[in-house]
Order: sequence, then structure tokens, then C-alpha cells
Amino acid sequence: MEDDKVIRDGVVIIDSNSGLIVDVGEYNLVKEYKPEVVLGNKYSIVMPGLINTHTHSPMSILRGVVKGLSGFRWLERVWLIEGKLKPRDIYVGTLLSIACMIRSGTTTFADHYFYAEEIAKAVEETSVRAVIAKTVIESSASAPKHDLEDSVNFALNFNGRANGRITTMIGIHSLYSCSLETVKNAIDESIEHNIPIHIHLAESMDELRYIREKYKTTPVELANQIGLLKSKPLVAHATYVQDNEILLFAEYDVKVAYAPFTKMRGGQEIAPVVDMIKCGVSVSLATDGPLSSGDLDLFKEMKIMLAAQNHRYRIPNALTPKDVVKAATINAARNLGLNELVGSIRKGKRADVILVEPSIPKVYPILDVYYTIVYSLCGSDVSTVFVNGKPLMINRKLLTIDEERVIHEAYSVINRLDLM
Repeated sequence: MEDDKVIRDGVVIIDSNSGLIVDVGEYNLVKEYKPEVVLGNKYSIVMPGLINTHTHSPMSILRGVVKGLSGFRWLERVWLIEGKLKPRDIYVGTLLSIACMIRSGTTTFADHYFYAEEIAKAVEETSVRAVIAKTVIESSASAPKHDLEDSVNFALNFNGRANGRITTMIGIHSLYSCSLETVKNAIDESIEHNIPIHIHLAESMDELRYIREKYKTTPVELANQIGLLKSKPLVAHATYVQDNEILLFAEYDVKVAYAPFTKMRGGQEIAPVVDMIKCGVSVSLATDGPLSSGDLDLFKEMKIMLAAQNHRYRIPNALTPKDVVKAATINAARNLGLNELVGSIRKGKRADVILVEPSIPKVYPILDVYYTIVYSLCGSDVSTVFVNGKPLMINRKLLTIDEERVIHEAYSVINRLDLM
């Protein structure tokens, strides 16, 4: 797949030294380039690495701890637990999540969490790509404390680390968990340093009620009043947005990270993604954290995105499979400022590429590859993963993570926190 184009019986030539895609075309290119290794077969699907545009990866170690809650009650419970976390726990949880992401074909993720230095350490060691924001939360007495200066300093100091595989954003949790003064200062820092803000916005009914009671408006209107939208932020969820607010998103080039399973699981509405796309808003796919989403499988999210939007609009083609695949690849890269590097398979781009090898009866016949990807595939069908031309998994064997060690350390964290 080169952007929208599908090449049958094709090949992608990767240079592991430069980390680039050297060529894309018909299979006879193999004779021209004579590569040292040829992977895949005539039933394999080669596609861009998937890009998760909003998650909290360290929360893998908290998986299953909080159930049956949503909105502010969920957050209050989670912040109490997160206050007990140590920096090393963040590192271990991130490694656990990265293993899950590699195994399900995700090569880049945008993270929003505490002790972001530990996330960066895990990213550097495992050779994945990430856009990291250090989270600022002021309203909770329990959650780990980072102030805006901490978040900005992290963004400035870690941008470009790991040979460019780490880029950064400023992490403001939300309009309801931070003061407007802090958010306004973050906007100033964002504009001055040209670093985007990553923020939750209009995500729950609780947020709507809180903002209405305190500020007499909606979250999106409040964001517009204080100038947040002009900074072109990446906003997570945007579940509760009105028609005029969608137009504001389009006007200011606000990026939306859509995590359908998490919000539907929590009993929230289905975001009006089709209306956003029609108005020119760039919408990308996300899982949210593995505590609320259960896993980090973007193939699952693609299925749910398609079904959720068709259900909301009561038509079977509100979104097409191609729309959904783009939300997990090139649109996701655009929302993270990485579309010149990754998100599609094109000569000269970074070789962030995955090889999917499902069982033949599961997908045959492959008449429309986009249909096959969304309807028939799942994360466990991914066999091989490259980032920057480096193999991170070959034939389902992880090469940059010692899974047994990570699982052992994760159990130690869980036991210390008394989560079992």
C-alpha cells in the first residue's frame, strides 16, 4: 500500500542501514535489488506501521483494577492508585505496553502520563517511535505532581531523542483538572516553542456538567475563549461536540484522537466523527490507556470505529474501511506531526512497516484489501514489525524486549501495590 494505492504481488525494499524505504513496486524489484532477506509470501499484507495517537501506556500494570466506572468516579479511583506509583513502575508498565503494541503492529504511539522520562527510556531501549507528553494535573491531591514547567522542560529536553524517534508535546490533562491560568500559560509556551499541546477535551458527561456549572459554557467553547484552539492542539476523545464546535475545530486545525472502545465501554456517547471528517477535521485512531481499553490493539479499534460510526449515523457506509485504515496510519501521522516521515509506504520515508500473515481461510478471497484489514484481521495476525528499518519482531518473535523479564517485574509492581 503506497498511500491510497494497493499493489498486488508487490514488494517493499528496506535499507536497514539508512532506515529508509528504498523502493516500492512489483515483485520483480527483488531481482533488481537482490535483498539479503525476503520476508512474506503471496498471501501476506505489507502495510504502514499503525499509529496510536492517544494512550497512557504505563497503565498496563493497572489492567483490570478499576471496572464498572466512568467519568470523574473512574478518575478519582485511578488517581488514588497512581499516587502510589514509583518512576520504575512507569518504565515497567511502558515496556509491557510496548510489547503489546509491537505484537499488534503499532510502531508509533502518543503517550500522556507521569514520569515521562521513564517512558522515554523504554522507548529508546525498544526502538519504537513515540510522541510523549508529561502530564500536568492540579485538581487531584493523589495523582503524581508535575507542574507546567516540568512538562515544558521535558518537551524541550527530550524532543529528538533516540535518534529522532522521540518527539514531544506539552501534557495538560484537561480543562477540569488544571486551572485556566495554567492552561493559558501552556498555550503561550506552545506557541513560543512550537510544541503542540496534548489534552483531553469534551470527553464525558461529567466534564460537560462541571464546565457548565463553573464557567457557564461548554468545554470546546471554553477552549476557544482562552485561545487553546488557536494553538492547534491534539485533543483526545471530543465525544461531546456540537456542530458549531466542529467548525471551530476545522477553522483552527485542531487534531482529534478518537478512542471508540473506551468511551463506549464507559457508557459515553459515540463521537460525531463523520461530521468532523466532512468538515475537514483530521481525526486519527487511538486506544486510550490499557486500563480503560483492556489492550492496545488498533485492529480491534478499527473494527469498532467502523461499526460505531455506522451505528451513530444509522447507515452502513458512514465510514469506509479505507477511511478507518487511514485514521490509523497517514491521518494519525499527520496528527502527530510525523506525516513526512511515516504513515504510508513511500520511497524515501522511514521504514516503519508491518507484515501481516493471517491464516488463509480467515481472509480468502482478498478482493478489497481495506475490507480485509478492517473486517478480518486482528493484532495477532501481525508477524513482523520494522521501525526505522530495524526489525523489532520477526515471525512473531520479539527482538528488542525480554518479555519474561518484563512480566516478572510487572508482577513485582502489582504485588507491591497489592492489586491482585
